[in-house]
Amino acid sequence: MDTNISLANTGILTKQEYDEANLVKTARDDGMDRNAFLTLLTTQLQNQNPLDPMKNEQFVAQLAQFSQLEGITNMDSSLQDVADVIRSDRIMTGANLVGKSVFGQTGRISTDGQSASAIEFDLPYGADQVEVGIYDPASGALMRSIVVGPQSSGTLNLAWDGRKADGTAAQAGSYIIRGNVVVGGNSQEVRPSTYSRVETVSWDALNSDLNLNLAGGAVIPMAQVTRIGQEADRQSADSSETVNTGE
Repeated sequence: MDTNISLANTGILTKQEYDEANLVKTARDDGMDRNAFLTLLTTQLQNQNPLDPMKNEQFVAQLAQFSQLEGITNMDSSLQDVADVIRSDRIMTGANLVGKSVFGQTGRISTDGQSASAIEFDLPYGADQVEVGIYDPASGALMRSIVVGPQSSGTLNLAWDGRKADGTAAQAGSYIIRGNVVVGGNSQEVRPSTYSRVETVSWDALNSDLNLNLAGGAVIPMAQVTRIGQEADRQSADSSETVNTGE
């Protein structure tokens, strides 16, 4: 009488079947690579019970799992290659910006001593008053303030004529700029957008973005740049329409 009992249809697994079923799960949960997976499978074949060898279906299933793991590993490698190409391309693109001006919320404003420097505020709710302060980067002293009255919603364009509060011209260079917008009696600090010259570029591995290192030491991610190129709207120093008050 045949005393061999098959548990295949009972839902109960023998120890060997249980070990085989958990081979792939163990590899996945432990973060094993394809080499570790293949070593584990080979060891299992070498140490299987010759009187009860691995069933063909089980072996084929494990090979299929190995093939899937191999495909995932190759895909990960391919994606890394694509990421490297994108990073190299963005760095080369950024290198072309060195020496050029970019427009964004840099916290800096530059003057050449001859032309007015553009200042831009985004006012989605309008403003009762907008204040701009330009500061000496070395001492932190306020050099010039610009104040304008009520503004409707939209973009506010201002300009700094490159002069200090006493009317003398500031030296050509990069200065700190800060802004305050008063809405409904509440004052909120807002960084205006200005042009700054790009000196170098660097890769931010943490945020996977290109950083532009600007004149004066400011740094801005490439993603935050809104315009590239020289100031198209530079005005003469006498054509500013803003109300300027020195402090």
